[in-house]
Amino acid sequence: MLTCPVCQQSLVLHDRQLRCENNHSFDRAKQGYFNLLLNTAKNSKQPGDNAAMVQARTAFLNAGHYQSISDTINQLAIDHLLHGADTEQHILDLGCGEGYYSERLHQALNDHQISHTFYGLDISKDAAKAACKRSKDMHWLVANANHAPFAEHSMQLITNVFNRIMPKALAKLCAPNGRVLIASAGAFHLQQLKEAIYATPKFVEYDAIGAMADYFEHEQRHVLDFTMSLNPDTTAHLLAMTPHVWRSSPETQQGLLSAPLDLRVQINLDSFKPTLENPPQEDHNTQG
Repeated sequence: MLTCPVCQQSLVLHDRQLRCENNHSFDRAKQGYFNLLLNTAKNSKQPGDNAAMVQARTAFLNAGHYQSISDTINQLAIDHLLHGADTEQHILDLGCGEGYYSERLHQALNDHQISHTFYGLDISKDAAKAACKRSKDMHWLVANANHAPFAEHSMQLITNVFNRIMPKALAKLCAPNGRVLIASAGAFHLQQLKEAIYATPKFVEYDAIGAMADYFEHEQRHVLDFTMSLNPDTTAHLLAMTPHVWRSSPETQQGLLSAPLDLRVQINLDSFKPTLENPPQEDHNTQG
């Protein structure tokens, strides 16, 4: 299932080490994850979310404001996986972050007695460390999502929640009868936050369906559109986990944190099935 990022041969677990037949080896970190990210696959010294962003996202998600998003993802996954519930299902959360959505889906599948192996992959080492705290019986990996270290067409389900969309990489990973679930921000997601930060806010929706069209058939879309009420601490956590924090002045941030804030949440949840059996390998973005 897992493949060596150096030579693409199969990786086998020996004690606390993954090793391929060419003797490339990767030790399990003390927190529990495996780092399969090669230096040549990094775009910076410490790619992905830093520790402060991970802590902010953990605090925000633990407050439950996005639980309905997680619940909908779980139900869509269960609806698909129940058809093959008599066999072991391989699940991948691509860009899993600190593991909130992954762990809740893992528990939902256990509750429905769906036999599965769950992998959570992220390029951030800090995110992987946080994910390990959520669950010890899931497989957490630090790796490049565009070159995910798995056998081709090995995943019955792939989730991609508020992450860059990589259609070719997803097609390479998804089993012929598998599904990809993508959560992306709608045009008016966090509307009031954008209006407070930008002089001329842009309300543009990312075309996930169009981005996936070369390799996947769109099955269904669920739109979640609701208002969440945040206290100043939770607003601070939300700001710290989004790119908006870098684009807002200290004065704007102070204003946002001076009182409770009502924010619109608008999320598109799309389900896709593959149309090509042998896609090529490379890629698009869905910030939440």
